[in-house]
Amino acid sequence: MKQFAIFVVALMATIFVGCTNNDFDPNNPPKMELDTYELNVDGGGGDIPIFYAVRNAIKGAQPEVISTANWVKIKEITSSTIVLSIAPSDINEERFASVTIKYQGMEPDLRVSILQDKQLLNKFRFECTDLTYNSCTVKYFPTDKSIPYMANIIDAEYFKQTGTTDMNVFIEAEMNNYRSIAERNQMTLEELMGRVSPQLIYTGDAERSFAGMKHGSQYVVYSYGVTFKGNEYSLLTPMHQTMVEIPMPEMLDASFGITSQISGTMANITITPKNWDGYYNVQIAPDYSMYYITPGSNPSEGLFKSLASYFYDNARKTMANGTSVEQFLKANCYKGNKQINVTLEADRKYMVYVFAVASEDGAIPVMRSTPNYAYL
Repeated sequence: MKQFAIFVVALMATIFVGCTNNDFDPNNPPKMELDTYELNVDGGGGDIPIFYAVRNAIKGAQPEVISTANWVKIKEITSSTIVLSIAPSDINEERFASVTIKYQGMEPDLRVSILQDKQLLNKFRFECTDLTYNSCTVKYFPTDKSIPYMANIIDAEYFKQTGTTDMNVFIEAEMNNYRSIAERNQMTLEELMGRVSPQLIYTGDAERSFAGMKHGSQYVVYSYGVTFKGNEYSLLTPMHQTMVEIPMPEMLDASFGITSQISGTMANITITPKNWDGYYNVQIAPDYSMYYITPGSNPSEGLFKSLASYFYDNARKTMANGTSVEQFLKANCYKGNKQINVTLEADRKYMVYVFAVASEDGAIPVMRSTPNYAYL
C-alpha cells in the first residue's frame, strides 16, 4: 500500500539521536516527522501504521490523534508508531477523512489525509475442486471472517428462465422461499436459518460438496453477508458470484446406423447399434426446434450439451416421482436393433438424434456418446 522501509530506518535513527527534554523548552520546541502524510487505502480497510519520530521530545509526552470520521479509529500508539484501524468501506464511492496529530508544545499540529477506495467488489473468493460431470466441491473464502454469510450454488439456467439480473431481487426471492418453509414449520426465518447453519449459513472459510449436478451446464456459486432477526434479514455485503462449468462425462465410442422410410405422415426409423450393447436414446427434432440444424451445417458442442441437459432433466423429473433407473431406461430408451414408428406433421422437416446413455451406481442416467444424427 505504501513504501516506508527506508524512511523508517531514518526515523528510528532520529529518535535515538534526538534529545529528550524533561520540560518544555520554548527555544527548542518538539518537532515531529511522519513517514507519510497521505494514505490511500483500498475498500477492504485494515490496520495501517504511520511511523513517526520526535526531535526534542518531552519525557512522558505521547502524540494525541484525533480522527474526523468514525470509520477511522486509533488502534495503538507506541514510541514510534501510530496504528490506524480503517473499517471496510460500505459505500460504492471513494470517501475521505483525516487525522490530526498533536504533541505537547508542538506547533502547528500535523495532519494526515486518508482516501479510501469504494467498497471491495470481491468480498468473497471461491475455489472449485473435485470437479466431475455430476459433482463438485466449492470452497468459500470471505474477506471478513467474522460475518455470517450464505454459501450456495444454483443452476445458471434459473437466471435465463426468470430474466433476473438484479441480485437483490434474487436474494429477496430466495429469502421469501425460506420464509415460506419457516412458516410451514411454525418457525421464524431467523430460527430456520439457525437450524440450517452451517448447511447454508457460515462464518469464516467454508467448504461444501454438491452432487447431482447437470453435466455440460453452468452453475453460479454465490455468497452474500446476511443476518436475521425474526422474519427479517439484513444484508451485510452485496451478492458475489462466480461461474462454474460442469464438464460432460467422457464420451464413449458408440455409433449407430440410422435409416428411415416415410409414407405420408408416418415414418419408420430403424436404429442399428454398431458397437454398443447398452441403452440408447432417440430424439426427434422438427425444423422449428432448437435442435434442428440446416442440412450442410454441423451441430455445435453447445447443441449437444443442451441435448444432454434436456435428457437429464427429463430423467431427473421422472425419477423424482419414484421411478427407478431401470424403469426409466426401459420406458424411455432402447436396446439392440429397433424399428420406431413416428407420426410426423405435414410439410415439416425432421432430424433424428441417437446417443448412448448409462447410469453409474444407480445415479440419474446421462448421455455417454456423441449423438449420431440423420435427416428424415
